[in-house]
Amino acid sequence: MAGKRVNLSDLASEPALPEARKPAITETTPRTARVQQVAANPLNTRDLNADRAKIESIAESLKTHGQLQPCAVVSREAFLRIYPEHETVIGSAVWVQVTGGRRRAAALLVDQPTLEIIVKNNLADSREAWVSATAAENLDRENLDPIEEARAVQLLVQECGTAKAAAVRLSRTPPWVTQRLNLLKLAPEVQSLLRAGEVPLRDVRDLHQMPTEKQFEELQQRRQRLEHELTAVNQIADSDESLPAASTGESKRGAPRRSPAASAIRRLGGTPDKIAESLRTELTQEDLQILIDLLRCQPTGPTD
Repeated sequence: MAGKRVNLSDLASEPALPEARKPAITETTPRTARVQQVAANPLNTRDLNADRAKIESIAESLKTHGQLQPCAVVSREAFLRIYPEHETVIGSAVWVQVTGGRRRAAALLVDQPTLEIIVKNNLADSREAWVSATAAENLDRENLDPIEEARAVQLLVQECGTAKAAAVRLSRTPPWVTQRLNLLKLAPEVQSLLRAGEVPLRDVRDLHQMPTEKQFEELQQRRQRLEHELTAVNQIADSDESLPAASTGESKRGAPRRSPAASAIRRLGGTPDKIAESLRTELTQEDLQILIDLLRCQPTGPTD
């Protein structure tokens, strides 16, 4: 979201605070700054134009409750020391925003003249520190869409040098970083579906291995196959419910009848080793660990 045009004479008439000339400073107490003196983070991978509904919601909150949390910023000098090529982008701003991009956009939307900021010039100690702070803010505070995540990860990998180093910075596993980078190899139409939430991440994790011109067709075929499988499973379940117990294979000893879960288990191989092999090819290490932890948990509800 573009900001309003600013009269440079207004900015010139308002002297910069002393801290703007001390790149080493890191504050713990918020202060107030004019919105126009805070430049947007040029390296933020979040698409603010696609996030208008959230920004409007924040804007309403600003009008009702005021700004509840300050935006982390660095001084102009601290930022340009590591990113001199962005001097034109930040213009004559005194501060450069690290976090709080949507709060800044919301303030501009409702003509709020000032922002609460907190100066953290240590976040501009290096490019790696800057990018990791921006990525951590976006990944941890509120989920980006997968492609925005991938772009943030890609930028951090470029600054860190390796995916492993980026994973350490983000407190993620190297496979997670690699999976996000692979999303950027997807065809544009597949990325659009993923960003819109129309396909789950698990359905596209391996599509990057195919030529981009074949990815969308393969995805469509997979979705069709899945729909047919789900339809078949539901038909079996409906049929089982409508038949007498003897017809569903229920023994005289009261063995449970076939369920959709049982059908899914058979499709995965039927035995623990085959099920494990199938799940390893479809789930990430993080998802597998979550599944293991859930399986180890004792049921909290009735078991009869």
